[in-house]
Amino acid sequence: METDISFANTGILTKQEYDEANLVKTARDDGLDRNAFLTLLTTQLQNQNPLDPMKNEQFVAQLAQFSQLEGITNMSTSMSDVANVIRSDRIMTGANLVGKSVFGQTGRITTDGQSASAIEFNLPYGADQVEVGVYDPVSGALMRSMVVGPQSSGTLNIAWDGRKADGTAAQAGSYLVRGNVVVSGKSEAAVPSTYSRVETVSWDALNNDLNLNLAGGAVIPMDQVTRIGQEAGGEPADSSETVNTGE
Repeated sequence: METDISFANTGILTKQEYDEANLVKTARDDGLDRNAFLTLLTTQLQNQNPLDPMKNEQFVAQLAQFSQLEGITNMSTSMSDVANVIRSDRIMTGANLVGKSVFGQTGRITTDGQSASAIEFNLPYGADQVEVGVYDPVSGALMRSMVVGPQSSGTLNIAWDGRKADGTAAQAGSYLVRGNVVVSGKSEAAVPSTYSRVETVSWDALNNDLNLNLAGGAVIPMDQVTRIGQEAGGEPADSSETVNTGE
């Protein structure tokens, strides 16, 4: 006497169903692509039980999953293409800046040995005192310091005439510039904004941004540039309050 054992609606899987479910789970965990998914579906259809074939609802559901996977894959490809276009456009835009001066917090200041170089501080709360130091990029020695008295909130423009503390002209080139702002008796380091010439551009894959490589070795992201164009020498805030000293 033959016994017909059915696991329908019992929650118990047959060996074939278990193998198929395990195969699909493995494919999902391994992150297989759409071709692997299609291969799994085709294999499932070829090896289904002829006495208990896949129901239409199951087949439609798996086709829907395949269509969804296809759509996600195509969307990912499209987004990647858009990202590549944007990156290429930004690189071309940056390439147009090579040889030009940009303004930003670079930590560097350049001089041609003749004209003044602009230094700018943003003072949202004003300042009791602002100190600026120009340093040799190799030795780190202080070449020139400038101190400006009390300032109201806003923008402070200072000009470095390209001279050292002893009055001699510094060689044309790029130098380090640092600042300190004293507010309510507390001194805080501040990086002033200056002009620097763009020498090359490079793509920062880690931050997905374009970097401008400036004269003297400074690097600044393009989105931190506040001005582009010819440098215009700054003027001291008030000559009666500006003291130039050297060490």
